[in-house]
Amino acid sequence: MDAPHHLINEFLRQHPGFICTDCLAGAVNLPPSQVSMVTHRLRSDRAFSLTLGVCSHCRAERTVIKAA
Repeated sequence: MDAPHHLINEFLRQHPGFICTDCLAGAVNLPPSQVSMVTHRLRSDRAFSLTLGVCSHCRAERTVIKAA
């Protein structure tokens, strides 16, 4: 598992609630484009849920992810 994937995986498992790419990028200190690539790969992992919803951090309605 690469470092960005590991950071994002750990953050999502330790923080409940849905989070958008921009807020997740800020939380793990990575560029949003890199976070987007990782969350795209996580889309097929049953351990994560990716959906259209409200981000628990910025409260914007957008695509959000959380650990299932």
